[in-house]
Amino acid sequence: MSTPQARRTPPPAAGPAALAAYASDRLGVPLDPGTARVDESGWDFRVTHLRATDGTWWILRQPRRPEAARRLAVEGAVLAAVRDRMPVPVPHWRLHTCDLVAYPRLPGEPAATEDPGTLVYGWSVDPLAHPAHYLEPLARALVEVHTTPLDAWPVPAGPARPDPGAVRAGVAAKLARARAELPLPAEGLLRWQAWLDEDRLWPDRLTPVHGDVHPGHTLVVRPPSGPPALAGLLDWANADVGDPAVDFVDMLYAGGTAVLDRLLAAYRAAGGEVRDGMRAHVLARASFLWVHVALRGLDTGRPAWVETALRRMAP
Repeated sequence: MSTPQARRTPPPAAGPAALAAYASDRLGVPLDPGTARVDESGWDFRVTHLRATDGTWWILRQPRRPEAARRLAVEGAVLAAVRDRMPVPVPHWRLHTCDLVAYPRLPGEPAATEDPGTLVYGWSVDPLAHPAHYLEPLARALVEVHTTPLDAWPVPAGPARPDPGAVRAGVAAKLARARAELPLPAEGLLRWQAWLDEDRLWPDRLTPVHGDVHPGHTLVVRPPSGPPALAGLLDWANADVGDPAVDFVDMLYAGGTAVLDRLLAAYRAAGGEVRDGMRAHVLARASFLWVHVALRGLDTGRPAWVETALRRMAP
């Protein structure tokens, strides 16, 4: 991975021709702007797919906001730390500036995609049909992330690593803010406060986490014979030291409790710690997900997200 470069990238709104020209020059790889496909679905990054003249496809990621750009240095260091541990491929960055990351596209397609309006996932595979090829390798990948030694895990500049109490306090602060700024349902408020007050549900230690494990960030390949299989884990921008339960929430949301239960069972079988109360804690975090989505909608100027989240919170 190259080190972060000086700020000479095109602006975030640069068209495919300017983006391809800049990346081609820095990579030493000629990219064809006529092949550009732009994916605007990401919350934090704008993604452009471009094909090189040798036929290789490349991914170009541009942060949408300064805070996303600031996380790039940590994300790159995390990828370097986990690459040799992971049972599935992860991106290998070949260009890293403050405004642009580029790497050869991993093979495969997302296991599911999220509708940007409804925030509902549409699966391209059945996640329960062949667990040995999808959920079990994903569980093994999560075990490797969560058991990475903390002294080998990169940390952002600034405050010290959080402790379990700080993580819990952060959720409480987010609930307090949402209560002040949003019409939260009374039933939800009672449920979330009960969750915050129940000591046995909260972890007593933190681990490295990916932070954004949803099926859209898992790639699957379809071999000529045999079922679709996990082929990559993408987008490590939210990697941190935190509550390991966060890495199960989006899979629950996208696939339901059957997917969660199979994933937790595979995680335990692979050596992961499934403590008492962890399943209930994941379920509570999944319920609280809509508070997070609503606040993100407020912070990023997306009223449709706020409306969708409030509808999902309704009893």
